[in-house]
Amino acid sequence: MRSEVRLSLPVLSSNRNLVSHRPQLQRNRLLKLGEETICSLGDDISRIPSATRSTMRHLSSRHTEVSQWRAQISESIARVDREITAVEQMKDLAEGVLQEKQVYSQLMRDCVSISNSLGSVGQRQDRVLSELKNEEQLTSEFRETLQRQICFLLEKRGSLKGIRAQLLADFRDKGEAIKLTTKCIVPDVNALSSSFPATHYKPNYVSYDNWLSHCRELRQAADNLINDSSSFRGNLRFTLANLKNTQERQRRCTVDAQRKKINDLTRAQDTLIWERQQIRDEISDLTMDRHKVACQIQNCDSKLHRATHRLDILHQRPRRELCLDQPLFSLTLEKRDLESMAAGLCPILKRSQKDLVVAHRHLMILEDKLAKNVSHMEVEQRCQKLHQSFLPALDTSVILANKPRFSPDCSSAVSYLQ
Repeated sequence: MRSEVRLSLPVLSSNRNLVSHRPQLQRNRLLKLGEETICSLGDDISRIPSATRSTMRHLSSRHTEVSQWRAQISESIARVDREITAVEQMKDLAEGVLQEKQVYSQLMRDCVSISNSLGSVGQRQDRVLSELKNEEQLTSEFRETLQRQICFLLEKRGSLKGIRAQLLADFRDKGEAIKLTTKCIVPDVNALSSSFPATHYKPNYVSYDNWLSHCRELRQAADNLINDSSSFRGNLRFTLANLKNTQERQRRCTVDAQRKKINDLTRAQDTLIWERQQIRDEISDLTMDRHKVACQIQNCDSKLHRATHRLDILHQRPRRELCLDQPLFSLTLEKRDLESMAAGLCPILKRSQKDLVVAHRHLMILEDKLAKNVSHMEVEQRCQKLHQSFLPALDTSVILANKPRFSPDCSSAVSYLQ
């Protein structure tokens, strides 16, 4: 080429503009650059060697190919960035659920401790304690699963960041290659000498097939990591949904068991209160009966003493006046009847006193049962209140995460997660 030909270096676009422009426009621009170079030499095309024309065509084709691969690498970087954002948001979601489960696990341990305070008598065939232990174990397993999944998410994020660094390095290398290729197509007449000393610089050549294989493998590796991470997030959402539903069912079983236990204790307390009132009424009746029998015995004793005194007086009559007359027979019969009546009332009084002692003993036993029942019900109510003091929030976006969505909005991280 002649020295009087003045060619200007085309303005290089930024990364975003290079990604946004279509490869066809770049190809047309490079062909136009080649045509300007040839036309500026005049109509005598024979002065341009055929090798030179082939070199310009190869340079233009190479420029177009590298630009296309650079655009694809840029697209892969954008996809990796979106996937990293989605993984981080899923990690934040899992960490929030993990923190919630840690608090809930401590609450379950407190509930089990309260239920264990009832002793062996209260724990015998206790469904509430069994359900609380099941819920505690389920919460612990849920927490361990979340910890493992968070570790996997961190590994996925590390892999994505690693492939992003490789893509970004390749993107920059291709940008530098495009600049150098453009300089070969449109050389700068003011700086024709090479910036690399020919005596010291030994280029490390890579075959074209190796370069093309590297580009394809790098993009395929990024696609595989993105697909694997997306599939893992979907499986994690499904796992979270199943675990939350399982724990919610177990929590409802525990609530039902607590409600049933408190209802049973309330009915038992009502029954014990009714029985206590019955025993108290029985004690009152026995006390009145004993008082009546005692009064009757006292009355018989008084009449017997009077009849005995009268007989003693009649027995003091002198000589023939002490005869078996009607008054003597009457007092003797009265004394005998009174003695028989008193003898019959004494066993009744003893039996009444014995029944009264038994009734008092039953009342003491019943009072002890009632006190234990009240204490048991207070413990159950306290356990129920503690269990209901923290209700895990149901995340509907997670519960319905397995619902298919065919058009996620990439501009919103939340919708992209869903």
